Amino acid sequence: MNTHSIRIDLMVTRDPESKKQQLLDAARAEFAEHGIAGARVDRIATAAGVSAGLVYTYFGSKGELFDAVFDLIVDRTLSTTPITTDDLPEYAARLFDGYEKYPEVQRLASWHRLEKSGSAHLHAASLASMVDKRAAIQAAQDAGALPTRFSAVELLGLILQLSSVWANSTPEYYSLAIGHSRAERRRVVKDAVAALLDQPPLRS
Repeated sequence: MNTHSIRIDLMVTRDPESKKQQLLDAARAEFAEHGIAGARVDRIATAAGVSAGLVYTYFGSKGELFDAVFDLIVDRTLSTTPITTDDLPEYAARLFDGYEKYPEVQRLASWHRLEKSGSAHLHAASLASMVDKRAAIQAAQDAGALPTRFSAVELLGLILQLSSVWANSTPEYYSLAIGHSRAERRRVVKDAVAALLDQPPLRS
């Protein structure tokens, strides 16, 4: 066994979970900034304070490391922001809160869409969550608690888009709204979803 391998083995033995978390934290920032193709393992390792070889010891490849990072942000979003069909405006506002607190989430989601497109790369937990959300909205519509102008999947999509309108805006648009405070942006999200739910069907 060479000196490099001994050093990696010692690091893993000393505090494997801590080292793994350091890598995940560093990788989250690197992937958010550069995407999968543009991210560099050596930069991730340097930011985490470990050897580049340790990345492959834990995760096997750069792609697997991205998947691990994405799994974590999806799990965090699902656990901290469950859907509330009795108050969808506040649900959208809580999603907005998450984007404000963790701005890298939308960047990572964008890279996931761009670089892992196609049904073969659907994220199982995220897909299951979407199916559950659609079912919850459909049940509320069937019970008469939500309007039916839009189908459950359409309504879910509109709410998700409205909640992330600020996080997904282009720099040109954002420059026009730079004067909006966080509280004002949150209010816009809530008001927009409330208006969406209150609007009666259009007459042809």
